[in-house]
Amino acid sequence: MVTNISVNLESNECRMKGNGYCPQPLEAANSFLSKKWTISIITTIGNFNKLRFTDILSRVEGITGKTLAERLKELEKLRLVKRTAYKEIPPRVEYELTSKGEKLMRAIVPLIEWAGKK
Repeated sequence: MVTNISVNLESNECRMKGNGYCPQPLEAANSFLSKKWTISIITTIGNFNKLRFTDILSRVEGITGKTLAERLKELEKLRLVKRTAYKEIPPRVEYELTSKGEKLMRAIVPLIEWAGKK
């Protein structure tokens, strides 16, 4: 079951008082990034540019096909992942990051590097 996702990353309202960075955009992004497997899917597709469903499934260890399908639909809805279906027999579908997804990937990489140093 795909959940309804509505993420507004461009809100100008900040609940924080005072000066400095407003954490609200990150909190909004965290609502989908914190879902299990999401970061793994984004980085896997980003590492290989274009992948078929079964390729992603084999590279993200432990994820089920059902969960992968749900996450991919959510990421498509957020315009982070592009799905391309080719009219071939057998059917071929490839997934790749959109420019928005690539920007997110570039933002995630330093966090992955930071976490790896701990």
